[in-house]
Amino acid sequence: MADKKITALESLGTTIASEDLFHVIDDPNNVPINKKVTVAQVFNNIPTWIGLDGEPQGITAAGSAVDLTTSITHLDTTSTAFEDPNNLTLADGSQGQIKIITMITHNGNAEVVPVSFASGSTITFTAAGQSVVLLFTNSNWFVVGSYGVTIS
Repeated sequence: MADKKITALESLGTTIASEDLFHVIDDPNNVPINKKVTVAQVFNNIPTWIGLDGEPQGITAAGSAVDLTTSITHLDTTSTAFEDPNNLTLADGSQGQIKIITMITHNGNAEVVPVSFASGSTITFTAAGQSVVLLFTNSNWFVVGSYGVTIS
């Protein structure tokens, strides 16, 4: 296998296991050394902060759906398109999915109504800066953390 470029190797896809290996080039003093590390070692010892990349979804109109393809959704209720009824839907996610929803600007309340919600039936945002972090597991959205929102 030493005769193959890394880009020519077969993809592992989504079947990654904790004992699988990554190839690492360790270069602390400008002297590169080939080493290995397991998936578990990487994810159990992340040496820096974790960032969620990608453009956040922006919702500016009532009746919109909170998407499942971005990690973060921003609510902006300053538009005239954000009048009652202001319910926003949140479909079921994938096992282990995390979703962050934050009200960026406020000129009216917004209610997020998850299809499957372990903590109630709605999440109500009434001021800029309010946010909720949700985890989809066991076929429900669970609140991991929140600031200022009302869960009912």
